[in-house]
Amino acid sequence: MVLRKDNWIAICLSLLFIGLFAVGFYTLNDVQIESTFKINEQNIMEKNGDHYLLINERELALPKDFYDKIELEKYNKYKIKYVYNRIKKNDGEVVMLKRYGEQPWGQ
Repeated sequence: MVLRKDNWIAICLSLLFIGLFAVGFYTLNDVQIESTFKINEQNIMEKNGDHYLLINERELALPKDFYDKIELEKYNKYKIKYVYNRIKKNDGEVVMLKRYGEQPWGQ
């Protein structure tokens, strides 16, 4: 069976539409949370050299620059913004972390 050019175009457009729909559905399930949390040593874990923050039963990827900001010996309250996807059970990443009460111009 030989497909004509019109059939190939219809198949390609259908696949493109299905792909765009799947990507859109996945990204619509992204959730962003911003709140103040008390952090202690039990909330921070390390796996294979990467750091994770345990919040609300989620393992959130904690970038190194945010990990370096955490000073548990001085402060335990931090304003944290994280993003996760409702489709994936344990998916998530910290996208903002600053000490509670820290001013934008502060260190």
